[in-house]
Amino acid sequence: MLVKEEGVVLRVARSGESSLLVTFLSRGMGKVRLLGKGVLGPRQPSRGMLDVGNHLEALFYYKEGRSVYYLKEASLMSPPWPNRESLPHLAACLAVAELLDQVCYAGGPDESVLELAVDFVRAGGGDDPLLLFLAFELKLLLSLGTYPELTRCAVCGDEVAGGEYDAREGESRCSRHTTGIVDGVALSGELLLAARECTDMPLEELSRKTIRREARKELGKLVHWTYTYHVQGYSLPKSLTLI
Repeated sequence: MLVKEEGVVLRVARSGESSLLVTFLSRGMGKVRLLGKGVLGPRQPSRGMLDVGNHLEALFYYKEGRSVYYLKEASLMSPPWPNRESLPHLAACLAVAELLDQVCYAGGPDESVLELAVDFVRAGGGDDPLLLFLAFELKLLLSLGTYPELTRCAVCGDEVAGGEYDAREGESRCSRHTTGIVDGVALSGELLLAARECTDMPLEELSRKTIRREARKELGKLVHWTYTYHVQGYSLPKSLTLI
């Protein structure tokens, strides 16, 4: 039967001379694989739409028990990701697609993950695309139920500014109860403010913000270690090596 699904393209691979195998995060079915037969032909309307990061409506033939479905047609629902000539912007877009490909699966996860991906596409990269990527990662942790505890000390319940975050345990400690662990992250006031803003503010609004490089680096360290210890299948997106 024919199925119409909204979603975002996560990965594209060539199949034969003129076809593409597309990994697609859909609203109703989670991650699915679509075969676009002949879409690389010169007169195919879907030729330029099946790019990583594109927000699409896809019409495809669904048959229970199959792992790949045949794509009939696709149409853009949002403008393509801008600034692809900029390596930081391109890297952020591709890294989001890689991350979603790692953590999503057939039949899930929750629709909120697709909404988050669409919000990222519509935000367009902004002034600091790497900060926007970190904000996406933090919001995704919320959706996955693995957001780090960054408010109260796990030992005494005091505020944690000036203390450290233990990614392995997923908990924070105040300055009186730090242990100096190897993969701990120092919780400066600037880092905590950045994490709170990344979590609370819409991505479109965050696309107009920047933070100091050092603070962004520490925030990236906190996010990376949280994913490493608490999200199955995660590895650092290779696209980030572009910058």
